[in-house]
Amino acid sequence: MMRLATFNVENLFERPKIMNLPKWSDGQAVLDDYRVLTAVLQKPVYAAADKTKIKKLVQKYDLQDRRAKHEFIQLRENRSHLIQNHNNGTFDVVANGRSDWVGWVELTRDCITDVALKNTGRVIAEVNADVIVLVEVEDRLALDRFNTQIVSPQLEALNRVPYRFNMLIDGNDERGIDVGILSRFPIVSMRSHIDEQLLGETKPVFARDCPEYYLDLGGGSMLVLLVNHFSSQGGGSAAAKWRGQQAARVREIYEALVAKFPSTIVLGDLNAPPGEKPTPSLAPLLSNTDLVDVMGLPQYAHPDLPGTFHYGNASDKLDYILLPPALVPKVSAVDVERRGIFVAKKWVPFDTVTSDVQNASDHGCLWVDLALP
Repeated sequence: MMRLATFNVENLFERPKIMNLPKWSDGQAVLDDYRVLTAVLQKPVYAAADKTKIKKLVQKYDLQDRRAKHEFIQLRENRSHLIQNHNNGTFDVVANGRSDWVGWVELTRDCITDVALKNTGRVIAEVNADVIVLVEVEDRLALDRFNTQIVSPQLEALNRVPYRFNMLIDGNDERGIDVGILSRFPIVSMRSHIDEQLLGETKPVFARDCPEYYLDLGGGSMLVLLVNHFSSQGGGSAAAKWRGQQAARVREIYEALVAKFPSTIVLGDLNAPPGEKPTPSLAPLLSNTDLVDVMGLPQYAHPDLPGTFHYGNASDKLDYILLPPALVPKVSAVDVERRGIFVAKKWVPFDTVTSDVQNASDHGCLWVDLALP
């Protein structure tokens, strides 16, 4: 028997401040501006219209004031300058293209509180999965430090086995919200899809990545995980369309693999409920394949809580473990560890989670027990 889990940890040590607002939509305009400014700054030549756009966004966030501590976005100029300030308080864009200066814009970060970080580790230790995929992790070194400094001591305190193996492939998201894995089984192979582009576009298929992780369960048994974090709902209809394209590509990857590897599982934060309105963006995965959502099985312990995010309502269903038909009969238990979320009226949180600030995450940790290998 093995336990498999997925958990959106919402970063481990540092997180962009704009992503810590009460609602995702509260920061969407800033994220959109950041994306536009970053794209313009990458152009080899700045046309007059580009300079106007750069100047407008720089001024909007007061980035020309190099002494100020900007709340959400910072301008870094390492060599030469993008802008030149004048004594009368005005400024100009003096770089004529990307090669004229070395620097970038970045999102201002906040440190995760120690209590919240320990509660994130507590969720993982309590679930005690043999393999757990983690969504929104900064990088592999952060994952490794989190594993050795936070998770392992809590597992050992419960007389449970630490994770010997961890991996993360840096994805396409500049904010440092990648997908990684902690495993007690060897990760013998992996494959990334970060370079795939949408047909006829320069835009990548995956906002983060859809890494394939191959785990040796022993006795010749191989487990293949397709780990995902689809585009958020904050982007409106454009993001919904992108999620649908991501879902369709994951379906293609899954169908190409499952004939050779019957234990191929799709999991992660797919960022939309099955009943999304007006059109279910996840339909290519949830309706047009043989994949089965474990939370729809009778083994799921709390059907009165159909969601995985925050309050657990149907509209809060964001996290998935999708099994091929061959593995469905092997399921013995399914649940969501929610005690890391402070929603005292619906469940009893951990004694170390007494407010939203101490949340392990706004997501519960979804897990399934499987008769594998």
